[in-house]
Amino acid sequence: MNETSPNKLTLEVYDPTGAVEVTRVHAPRLADLNGKTICEISNDSWDYYRTFPLIRELLRAQFHDLKIIPYTEFPHGVVNIDAPDIGDLVKAGGGQAAIVGNAG
Repeated sequence: MNETSPNKLTLEVYDPTGAVEVTRVHAPRLADLNGKTICEISNDSWDYYRTFPLIRELLRAQFHDLKIIPYTEFPHGVVNIDAPDIGDLVKAGGGQAAIVGNAG
């Protein structure tokens, strides 16, 4: 068809993913864990009751003045670890960092 043809077809195609601007991929990282408080957040996935104590032990062996608030001090099993307000839960618990889930 040529441009003067009445049968000319024009299609507009929209990107279904929309426009997404990522301003920060991750939260700022801590320089180290010395003197920090870490919160354990669990969604009750895969043997959390075994893995969290092991992770806790390994971290305490490396960072002697690290404080860890165990998952038992937070709501678990109902926590959506992908929720945008998970940081608020950690801050409210007094943490500067978190171990959020640990297996899949």
